[in-house]
Amino acid sequence: MIKKDREARLFKFRPETEKEQMVLDMFHLFNGKKVFSKTNLAGINVPSEFIEQYLDLCEQKKLLMPYGDAANDMLTFNAEERKILGIGFRDARCFLTVMDMGKNIVARESIEVDQLMKGKAKNKDISNIIRDIGRKTRLKDNIFACCGVAVPEELIRSNSKSIELISGGTKEIFDCAVFATTSATAAGYGDRDFCEGASGKSVLYMYSDVGIGVILKKESIFEADEYSEVNYGAYLRPWNQFSIVNTTKDLVSRGVGTDIVEMVKGDIDAITTNIVLKAAEKKDELAEDLVKRSGLALGVRVAYLVNMFNVELVLFGGGTEKDEGGFVGCVQESAGKFLSKEVMENLKIIPGVLGEEASSVGAAALCRREMFMEV
Repeated sequence: MIKKDREARLFKFRPETEKEQMVLDMFHLFNGKKVFSKTNLAGINVPSEFIEQYLDLCEQKKLLMPYGDAANDMLTFNAEERKILGIGFRDARCFLTVMDMGKNIVARESIEVDQLMKGKAKNKDISNIIRDIGRKTRLKDNIFACCGVAVPEELIRSNSKSIELISGGTKEIFDCAVFATTSATAAGYGDRDFCEGASGKSVLYMYSDVGIGVILKKESIFEADEYSEVNYGAYLRPWNQFSIVNTTKDLVSRGVGTDIVEMVKGDIDAITTNIVLKAAEKKDELAEDLVKRSGLALGVRVAYLVNMFNVELVLFGGGTEKDEGGFVGCVQESAGKFLSKEVMENLKIIPGVLGEEASSVGAAALCRREMFMEV
């Protein structure tokens, strides 16, 4: 959903050349492995000469290294090489995740950034977020190979310069190359990569209560595009009219009775998906009704996206991945009414596994992928 004319350096999600396609085909094979064989990669539709040259370059750039006896053909990731940083946001917090080349998370921290809770998006407010990160992080003295930032969609929607401001500010703090994407796309890639049983499957990721869609097929990523009327990205746009959070805020501001008011101590701006789901779990009547309503709508949407993109797994994240409130169960029940029995038997609809850190973990994982693409 990011306009292409922005100056920020964006992640590349689909190959534009034959070489990039071959690199992604190889990366997909060894992405989740600790150790792999050079000769085993020859089974894919990539010339053996290209495989050999590419892997040699990866060794030269210290992304990969020989494993065990130098005479064999086994390789592993160079976990001692410079680390990667991922930055993401959720509600009132900024999450920072440090990852090594083997996709191991080696450090993490979270920082409070109050401005996001208030929905502010003026340049000054975004600068304050960057200032908070620079002042509070314990990671700024590290030397990172690169950094990925996942910017919340609502911030992008309300301030067209938010991508550049956050990317530029991040670069000043950490002094490394910075790539950017949206929260939904980064979280989807992270949850897919770290979800047991998702490997090799075509995945539909539904982010937040508005259901921002992301399609992941091997290493090709299709994200929501709010600026196009003709491509698949248009079908992945959020359904803001079914937002649990926005509807709750509207009803509370009109004086509708609910325990949610007490849970947020009267601060309407503090209402989040997590708060509403917790209220639904406690049998708050308004919360239960909104969860069922949103789950029904998104279930219908999941059904037609599953048919359109022929996916095998649906993951939920961005606040809807928790068990409270039965949201995912409502989606499953609704989608089942619009999908054939055969499709439902082979389809899994499950919560993501990374929770609040999903976009920061995904941003780091996308950086790792980008580094292998740029070899």
